[in-house]
Amino acid sequence: MQAAVAIIAHALRMLIFETGTTLRVIMPALLIVIASVVLAAAFVGDTLMALQTAPEQVMLNPPASILLVGLLGFAGLIGYALMAILWHRHVLLSGMDRGQVMRPDANILMQYIGKAIVLGLVQFVASIPIVLGMGAIIAVGGGSAPVVVLSGFLGSLAFIWIALRLSLILPAAALGTRMTILDSWEATMDVSGTMWCVALLLTGLNWAAYTLAGLLVPDASSIGLVIRTIFYIVEGLVFISVLTTFYGHLVEGRSLG
Repeated sequence: MQAAVAIIAHALRMLIFETGTTLRVIMPALLIVIASVVLAAAFVGDTLMALQTAPEQVMLNPPASILLVGLLGFAGLIGYALMAILWHRHVLLSGMDRGQVMRPDANILMQYIGKAIVLGLVQFVASIPIVLGMGAIIAVGGGSAPVVVLSGFLGSLAFIWIALRLSLILPAAALGTRMTILDSWEATMDVSGTMWCVALLLTGLNWAAYTLAGLLVPDASSIGLVIRTIFYIVEGLVFISVLTTFYGHLVEGRSLG
């Protein structure tokens, strides 16, 4: 657990030690993400609320609204990918390469998105036994609320652990370095136990963030969506920074000091 705490502490320290620098690095991408959410809330708020509260009724909305939600959602995903790329490069590039931090080319962006899609498909397949295991826990436990909560927590823990084991391909892609999912799995083999502890800490942080967001924004309003998005951005940045820390430590041999 001590090593896991060191990983999380290092990742958080990079984000908050110089908050101004962090914001400067990710600002171009952050503006894209926030703008896409604000525009969606302003122009297709009803469709967004339907997605959150009654997904089966989304198709009852005007086609133009559905199309705009899709386009703005795609823009948000591009912004999120760019945010991750900028942070990976800010932390991991050095020397003369530092001048390229704010200018990743289209090839880097496309390579990152491609790796993220492949990773998502692999994680989807890996999630099947996790979901089946969650269902078995709920069935054995009689479906009581505490059992459902425990099942969800354990499922999140397993999913995050798998994501940590496989996702070193993302900072590698941000740097333009070739790494396969198998390479990532092998690179994290020796710290797989530590990654369980890191996954436990991240799961706890995520659940705390979701709970806080639910208390602060209990409704599904457009303003609520924007506020929740801010929570998700912070949560995502923490995960991105943890990946950056693992990549620097395991692949580049950097210390955690």
